Amino acid sequence: MAVYTIAEQGESVFHIVAHQYASETVRFAASEMQKYLLQATGAAIPYFSDRCPQRGPEIRIGAGVRGETKQEETDPEGFVIRGAGAHVTITGGSDRGVLYGVYRFLEIFCGFRAFTGEVEKIDRTDLLQIELEEIREKPAFEFRDSYFRNAFQGDFAAKSRFNSSLCDLSFAHGGRMKWFNFHHSFVDLVPEALYFDSHPEYFSEIGGERVRNSQLCLTNPEVKKIALATLRRWIRENPECSVFSVAQNDNRRRCTCPNCKKLEEEEGSPAGPILHFVNELADAIRDEAPHVLIHTFAYQYSLPAPKKVVARDNVIVRLCTISCRFCAPLEELAKQDPDGAEAEFVNALQNWHHHAKHLYVWNYATAFRNYLFPFFHFHTLAENIRFFAKNGVVGVLEQGNFAYGGGAAGDDLKSYLIGRLLWNPEADVDAEMKAYLEGVYGRKAGERMGAYYRLFEEAGKKGPLTIREYPDSQIVNDELIQKALDILDQALSLATDEGVRRRIKREALCPRYLATARMPLDTLEKKQAVEELIRDVKGFGMTEIMERTSLAVSKEVLLTSLYCKERPGRYSLYYIMQ
Repeated sequence: MAVYTIAEQGESVFHIVAHQYASETVRFAASEMQKYLLQATGAAIPYFSDRCPQRGPEIRIGAGVRGETKQEETDPEGFVIRGAGAHVTITGGSDRGVLYGVYRFLEIFCGFRAFTGEVEKIDRTDLLQIELEEIREKPAFEFRDSYFRNAFQGDFAAKSRFNSSLCDLSFAHGGRMKWFNFHHSFVDLVPEALYFDSHPEYFSEIGGERVRNSQLCLTNPEVKKIALATLRRWIRENPECSVFSVAQNDNRRRCTCPNCKKLEEEEGSPAGPILHFVNELADAIRDEAPHVLIHTFAYQYSLPAPKKVVARDNVIVRLCTISCRFCAPLEELAKQDPDGAEAEFVNALQNWHHHAKHLYVWNYATAFRNYLFPFFHFHTLAENIRFFAKNGVVGVLEQGNFAYGGGAAGDDLKSYLIGRLLWNPEADVDAEMKAYLEGVYGRKAGERMGAYYRLFEEAGKKGPLTIREYPDSQIVNDELIQKALDILDQALSLATDEGVRRRIKREALCPRYLATARMPLDTLEKKQAVEELIRDVKGFGMTEIMERTSLAVSKEVLLTSLYCKERPGRYSLYYIMQ
């Protein structure tokens, strides 16, 4: 194993070099190496292209440098860091892989971490001397998404190795896996508003009648023609997208006409007609759009795998854990309750493994009706991701608070952990949490923040911890909430700068929300607490504390409903998830 002295006492004999025609991504990777090595060592290592003559040992970034480095035969996002004689090389299966390799080099040898979009860490040293033969890594999942708004920030997403659709990943970051849409799309493929009056037979037959607000009749040939025409138009008008959704609507009103019912019975699952329909569209567009994948759901009624039909290689099948609990790992809960939702999901996933090459999971990481509820399941999160990886899943979305603002209720910590785990499911959660807490809050305040997170995580193990938790959940009580507030006060007293104090105060919105929602109605104390809470929520740039609900309505709910359980009407801020 060779030893390389990269920098000593602020000086270096190395040069950072990329190919003279390197892509924007590779050039950005080289500049990131230069920037962070300067921070770590004080050495301003020169960066130039291989059009310049060699002047000494080099850190060679990407393929083609001096005709000696090459693109690796590895996963497209994988990379290889190796010692090559006097030089260090970082190459990848793609240019994005090269960028990931640079960040991994910095993590291994310089202690680099990007904890949030605002908080990073790198170790300062007077002597950067590394031992290196070869480091080879690739991601555990082809699609990695922390669906929290703060995780969409481009630099943080790249450093966390997310490649998801909504992340602001530029060409310099290596781009992203851009979806045209990734959710319920039957309503857009064959719009009810356009066709139901003239062609009710395009939609679900239930009890002998064609009904509105339902699914499509998936065995109707005209439905297939219209859907295919819509899909082709989407592909034509959105050339930057590589995934298009052909997925059931968000309701259970599936078609039971004789043809659909027969196919469902033959396949032993309502997923049968869906997958046959999706496969037909996928076959039709394969040759004209070979780069495109078609996405569909195995969701609620369509969760069980079919008996015979197999998804085409250009089809993504994504299972959803929407009915599951998160107080313990899915496998553990499935064993405890063989008839429960978790057992249904586990069995379905293990069966779908044989029916889909691109098997994805849509998982959940927040309480949607109350974003400030302490949905702290860090170790369960890790165990579930490991379970996915062991059972053939190749894409994971962890959906959290995707509203603008966000960041409280452990959102940033969850995004950091999700990034580490989706790249390497065997990452040590305790070690990663310790690094995060010290990096984001400082050593002393971080110790108290760790106690705060553990307090609610332990409480969450009492269950059920679903995505529909309210402030009267059995896992919280007044004593626990007060203890959390006391711990946060202790952390605040130990904070070393205003940034740390602000992050602690933002996190305190979580138990403050619980305490406020549990207070008796029609009291001056309640009104004052609600005013102060909403004022501070706005102060932190948060636009929602209840999914798709304005702060004005949320404030009214806090004032008029004990535990925020009664919510007037069906107020919704509908914005497209893409």
